Formats: sequence, C-alpha cells, structure tokens
Amino acid sequence: MKKKIFVIMPFVQANNRDQAALTKFFEDHLKQPIEDNKDLNGKFEVARSSDDFLILDNILLDLANSDMVICDLSGTQANPNVIYELGIRFSVSHKPVILIREQAESNKSMFDVAGLHTFHYNMNDTKTLERHIVKKVKEYDEEPAKYTSPVLKILNHEAAFWMQLPIRKASAFLGGIASAAEANLSAFAKAVNNHLRKKGDNDFLASPVTTIYKSIEAYSSSPEIFDDFDYHISSIPSLDSYLSSVYLLGLVEESVEKSFRTYAMNYSLYFNRNNSRFFWATRFDEAHAYAMETLILMNLCRMTINILKAKPDSQDRKNLVVSLNDQLKNSEFGAI
Repeated sequence: MKKKIFVIMPFVQANNRDQAALTKFFEDHLKQPIEDNKDLNGKFEVARSSDDFLILDNILLDLANSDMVICDLSGTQANPNVIYELGIRFSVSHKPVILIREQAESNKSMFDVAGLHTFHYNMNDTKTLERHIVKKVKEYDEEPAKYTSPVLKILNHEAAFWMQLPIRKASAFLGGIASAAEANLSAFAKAVNNHLRKKGDNDFLASPVTTIYKSIEAYSSSPEIFDDFDYHISSIPSLDSYLSSVYLLGLVEESVEKSFRTYAMNYSLYFNRNNSRFFWATRFDEAHAYAMETLILMNLCRMTINILKAKPDSQDRKNLVVSLNDQLKNSEFGAI
C-alpha cells in the first residue's frame, strides 16, 4: 500500500493565481514530481483537500492519518480553510508537515505560523520548489521521528488528544495485569518455598520474583522433589478480559498487538487452572514454566505500556519493540 501525502492549499485565489492555475500548480509541481520521482520509488500517493469549509469525515481522517502533509500558505493573508486544516493536523499528529508559500510583495505576515520554517517559492523557478519538496519527503520518509508537532510538543503529548484516553485506559489495564501476575508469582514462590522446606531443603531463594525461575532451575538435577507439589495456579481475570476487548488494537504497531494477544492467549490456555497439568511432562516442568512465563507476561505488559507512551516512529519506540520481541524468544510456548 502506498503512503499518503495530503496537500492543504487555497483553491479559489492566491495572489495572482485563480482556481485553474492553483489546480495546475498542484498537479504539475506537487503531485507529479513526488509520485514520479525515481528516488521515491513510486511509494507515495498525493491528494488534496476540497474547497469546502465544512471539514468532512474523510478530510479529518486524511489530516490525522496521512504520512505527511504539505501545507501551501500562499496568499496575501492566511486562507481560513488552510489555517483551520493546518491547526487540526498540528493537534492530532506528530507526523511531518512541510510548509510552503509563494513569494509576493503583497504577502502579509502570518502570526500563527511565524515561528515555523516555511519554504518561500517563486513561480518563475518551480524546479527549486520541486527539489525542496522531494528532498523533505525523502528525509521524513527515512526519519519520520525528526519531525514533532509544535502544538503537541508544547503540550507535552506524545500522542494526539483523541488517542490520550484509550492509551491511558490500555496502560491502566496492562498495569493491572502486570500487578496481578506479580502477586500470583509471589504467592507461588511462597508455596514452592514451603514445599521444599517440608522436604528438608532450606536453600530455595524466593525473592525477588524476577529470579524465582532461576531458583527452580537449580533443582533440574533432582526434579522429582516437585512430584508431590500440590499447587493450584491462580488465574488472572483481567487477562481474560483483555482477550475479549483487545485494548491495544489501533494504539500500537500491528505486530506488537498481535504478539501480545497471541502470548496472552497461550498463557491463558497453558496456565488455566484446569489445563495446566496437561501441558507439562512433570510437576517440575510445570513449576519452572509457570515461573518463567509469568515473569515474561509481567515484562511484556510493562514494555507495552512504555511503547504506548513513546512517540510513534521514534528510535526509542523502535528499540522497545525490538526488546519486546527479544523477550518473547524466552518463552517456552514455542517449544511445546
């Protein structure tokens, strides 16, 4: 699927250009140079907004979701439609915006965007404009995180306003799963400790919970000590609730949502109170797997919360996704 560049620009009049001239400008100096540029490999589709002050649903979606926006501020004064749409874009996305404006003696200063870099072009030298546009598109395509919305930056938001509530809700839900998993793991560690003490073994180290699986591994040479370990694994209701609601859908990368959902389904299946013993050869295997997988579940929840908080397309976010995938490689589910 091609990436989308959405163009905001005047339609009826801009300095000495009328509607026909502006349409030709869009086609000849914005759309065609980008879509046909060899260095961009035909990966972009360029479209523009309509000459209608009513911001329709599809325009809102284009302003929010387009990979880039080119905003032409041409005209003696700020065009209301253009400024309105530009303001919406700044408020809902950190994705790049490229500002341009035709040079003209009649141009008045635009206070609203005076502090933002705007490329001023000459209609007698449109090739320079085309080179600038292609250069910026290529630059932002390679490193989209180089751009930050001036509005969201001031408000200290990594995500748009309309994303804040679902992100907070998903983060709270994941935090609840992680806390429940940690509490379950602590209770499990105490049960293992009590079992081994009854066997006369006082060497088990039950704290902290992040090392319980290692403490159990120490008994791999004598796994029979767990044969009569009688412990009923506690379920995590919030995990089952997540699976029925899928809170991450649309908030994180598709691969992250799919990986977390798959892991949650496996965890719920393999450690269901009535299923667990069917999936493991010995009670030692079950105990070790439960300790390991519950720790992985805790880590995945907390990593995903950090991904939700990170700026889209940033290197920090990419690094977190890599770490999440590395954590999944430790799971025993794939080896069963």
